[in-house]
Amino acid sequence: MSLDLCSEPDKPVKQDTADVPKEERRFIGVRFNCCGVYVRVYVNKDGTAYEGRCPKCYKPVKFKIGTGGTDNRFFDAY
Repeated sequence: MSLDLCSEPDKPVKQDTADVPKEERRFIGVRFNCCGVYVRVYVNKDGTAYEGRCPKCYKPVKFKIGTGGTDNRFFDAY
């Protein structure tokens, strides 16, 4: 599953998770309908996508960051 979420930056924004508290990291909200749970999905180390997994069944999701995206911050994964 892929979805562009925002305009593409001049170069990928790398977010060193060691220096940034989890409360300040960029995230989107994802409800996994497979197991009826909601989680925060954070930007990957390269700053190119939001990547995460369902905490119950481990189904992966990836939302690419790029041009022509959306301003939505909450999504349903089926």
